[in-house]
Amino acid sequence: MTRSPDLVIPRIFAAIDDHRFDDLPAYYTAEVQADTAVGHIRGRDQLVATLRAIHEPVAVLQHLVTGVIVDPHGDDADVRANVVATFCDAEHRPTLEGASVWRGRLRRCDDDWQVSEYSLDLVWSRGSMPTTWGVSATAPRINA
Repeated sequence: MTRSPDLVIPRIFAAIDDHRFDDLPAYYTAEVQADTAVGHIRGRDQLVATLRAIHEPVAVLQHLVTGVIVDPHGDDADVRANVVATFCDAEHRPTLEGASVWRGRLRRCDDDWQVSEYSLDLVWSRGSMPTTWGVSATAPRINA
C-alpha cells in the first residue's frame, strides 16, 4: 500500500477528500491512538468510524498536506506535517477552514507503513461545522 513513509499522510487525506473511507483502515495499525479536536480515539475501527462521520456528509473537501518531515528509527518513524483543510457545501462555498499540525508515529508492517499514533493540533480556523456534518456544531473543529 504505502512503501514510503512520507506518502502515508498525504494518501490518508487524499482518501478522505475522495470519500474513499473504505481505504482508510489500511493506513492505521489495529491499536492506533489519536488525539484530535473531537477527543482521544483508540483503535482503528473507532478512528475510521469517526473520520467517516465527520467527513462523509461534507459535499466537497480539500486537505493540503505540506512540509512532511519523516525521522525514521528502524521500524518506526516520527512524522510531522502541516494540513490545511477546507470543507465546502454542495455549492462549493467554504463553510469551515482550518490549519493543523499533524504529529505522529508510523510503524513498518511488512513492506507498508501504518500510523500507530498521532495528534492533530489546531493552529487556526474560520467558520463552523453544520450539525448535519456528523458532529455537533459546538464541537471543537477537526481536520482529520
